Amino acid sequence: MTTETNFCLRVDVDTFEGLKLGIPKVVDFALKLECSVTIYLSLGKYATGRNLFRIIKNKEITEKRIPLWKRNHPKSIVRGLLLPPRGIKENEIRKLQEYNTEKLIEFHPHGYNHVKWSKSFSGLSYEKTKENVESLIEEYTKIFSRRPIANAAPNFQINKHYFHLLKEENFSFSSDLYHPIPINLQFKGRGNQKKSFQIPQLPVTETSIEEFILQGKTLNQIKKEYRKRFEECVDLGKKYICLYVHSIYEPIKLNNLLKEIVNLAIKLDMQTLTHSEFIQTQTDFPVIEYDQLFGDVKK
Repeated sequence: MTTETNFCLRVDVDTFEGLKLGIPKVVDFALKLECSVTIYLSLGKYATGRNLFRIIKNKEITEKRIPLWKRNHPKSIVRGLLLPPRGIKENEIRKLQEYNTEKLIEFHPHGYNHVKWSKSFSGLSYEKTKENVESLIEEYTKIFSRRPIANAAPNFQINKHYFHLLKEENFSFSSDLYHPIPINLQFKGRGNQKKSFQIPQLPVTETSIEEFILQGKTLNQIKKEYRKRFEECVDLGKKYICLYVHSIYEPIKLNNLLKEIVNLAIKLDMQTLTHSEFIQTQTDFPVIEYDQLFGDVKK
């Protein structure tokens, strides 16, 4: 008997090698396990190596993190430094279009120019924010021959202009937050507009595999953590949980662990849904004001 709990697996593609090597792995295991997967695909130029400048400038090099050489493909580390930035070209477009025909797979944008978005997006003006949103719409439409209906902001970097623009461009939902439950994010109109608007947020709800590894947990301990969490969600009748991974890391370097975690959800009779499928079944989310979540930090 299927439980009330729906399981959404979100896969972020933020490196070119994650596109070339990771997506095939994701599609393969999704089809084998019959698990729906939502893939958020970075658009624009892939220049992952330039993250090193941000890490050094912001002194993030001292933070506890999985080393770049363990998490990424060697080419990703130098792309944008020793290798030129790389966009999505015809060969990749054909493969993406092929994967997009699979019933269990859906693609949405993951921002535009991931490195730049991650670095400074929260402080952008309306005009600059609009350039980014229009660019991701244009490239996504070119690849998939339809306009996007959702986006996931790189590095969870958002601003209020971003949500205004998603609403103006008729996006159905977005996935930009860590939050325990889906919400309708409410925000006031631009300028002198007094009317308020809402956009559904399908957040990441679960601690990531990477975070557990940084906590020093073994793979067996990680499985136990997810089993405990999933069982609690089923017992409480929670309708939505979302785990997110990166295509360059878990599907390639921790593929067996990822399969076991997804199988946990399946064995607990959770229904695996894409984000689009979930939003079609559930829309009555609690309303939370933008300023209540973010205050004055991100205008």
